[in-house]
Amino acid sequence: MRPLLPLPDYQRIYEVVYSVLHATEVAVTHRACLLFATVGTLILRDTYHLPATLSAGCFAMMINEASADVAVYGNLNDVGQSDSDAFHAWVECDGWLIDFMAPIMGVAMREDGYTRAVPRQMLQKRLENAKESIGEIQHAGEFYLQHDRVLTETLLDFQPAGTFDLIELCKAWHRRPPKRLKDMMMGDSHGQPKPLILRAPSITGVW
Repeated sequence: MRPLLPLPDYQRIYEVVYSVLHATEVAVTHRACLLFATVGTLILRDTYHLPATLSAGCFAMMINEASADVAVYGNLNDVGQSDSDAFHAWVECDGWLIDFMAPIMGVAMREDGYTRAVPRQMLQKRLENAKESIGEIQHAGEFYLQHDRVLTETLLDFQPAGTFDLIELCKAWHRRPPKRLKDMMMGDSHGQPKPLILRAPSITGVW
């Protein structure tokens, strides 16, 4: 089944958010799932005119079938609980799960002590294919999620100062491929303006 977004469109959104975060010189890009999901949701609504919504909660997916390794964002139990210290954020749209931060999930996992390589892959999955529990996950790319409405609203209400400016910058810079991104400037951590440059680890495949 073809994903909701073609790879170039998914990649453009991922690269724009990654590049803006990188340009701040202070953001922890590989921990910014809420910003990736927020920007992705707004671009899908405004540019693609799709009914995208942002979700946060528990998310789990098998990342290595040979070793049966399952990445879990949330508190580790079979029913999947989440809170403000243990959660993931993603986009839901037209029956699809879209995670714009998936290509760099391995960076955070290495930081947390995971030693195996995690491929940099696009993640778009039909929500109907989600497993009923984490324990049902058997193969690479299979996933479980549990949306927490209250947590999502709380996270959106208490985003750090400056987040809105980053979101607006991402939206202003983004162009739907194959359109070229326009030249834009952004102040660095010292307040000096510098050109935004599209840079992000390349996507190597699809989950």
